[in-house]
Amino acid sequence: MFIFRTILPVFANTLLPVFLVAMAGLLLARSWELDSRTLGRILFYLATPSLVFRSLYQMEIDFAVLQRLALVAAGVTLTTAVLGWVSAFDQDRRRRAALTLTSAISNNGNMGIPISYFALGDTGLALGSLYYVINSFLGNTAGVMVASAGQASWKQALQKSMRVPMLYAATAGLLFNRAHIMMPTGIFRGIDLLANAAIPGMLILLGIQLNQAPLRERQGVILRSAAIRLLAGPLVAWALCALLGMTGVERSVMILQAAMPTAVMTAVLATEFDTAPRLVATVIFFTTVASMVTLSFVLWFIL
Repeated sequence: MFIFRTILPVFANTLLPVFLVAMAGLLLARSWELDSRTLGRILFYLATPSLVFRSLYQMEIDFAVLQRLALVAAGVTLTTAVLGWVSAFDQDRRRRAALTLTSAISNNGNMGIPISYFALGDTGLALGSLYYVINSFLGNTAGVMVASAGQASWKQALQKSMRVPMLYAATAGLLFNRAHIMMPTGIFRGIDLLANAAIPGMLILLGIQLNQAPLRERQGVILRSAAIRLLAGPLVAWALCALLGMTGVERSVMILQAAMPTAVMTAVLATEFDTAPRLVATVIFFTTVASMVTLSFVLWFIL
């Protein structure tokens, strides 16, 4: 009765729309040969930066909140990375690096932003976008180092992170916000149109990418990484929020974003550096499906 009265309504109202759109993308990918790379680039370079800029441009920003958000995001990523590395003690070097990635880097874009918006409104969208920007920066710096298993230098990793457009969109949004710069109506409407395409586009892309995931890996290894990503992640965020005195929507967004499944970006890194890409793709698929259950309980806890 508890599940039907409390958990099921949370799933139906917040998570079901997300998974329905992702499922539509998956079904399309099974029916036709879709170019996920082109859609990914449109989202990466146009739609998502527009969404990040619009969210921060319109948000009432407290820089003390930004500092706490950055601390929580970095703390969750570092802690889950260490847990992932330790839990993979019985794996070879490349698979250990792969499991560190899948434990630490969460899907704060394709899933985190839409769910934050549906659950917590415009404030949730803005804070979720900031968390995504910070996590993207960490993924494209420390993530590159882990995926390369020492092949890439810190300089190369930082150069790669400097090519992430969301970083510049967030910076511009914050600057325009703090300087009270009024954008011309025509330009803002163009940004607004692109921003509106970001959330459905992210979810369709997620479905397409899930269709490409193999399912041939040892279950024990997958379960370890999934437990760290889906269970330890939000617990670490909850502890850090309590330590920093975070409450309300701010706290809810941190816990929710930390509970997201493994990011699709980890598959890109694993493929680029040949860091057990099939294992990474399988963990992405498993954590995404399992998150339908775990996120329902997280949402019940924070709402």
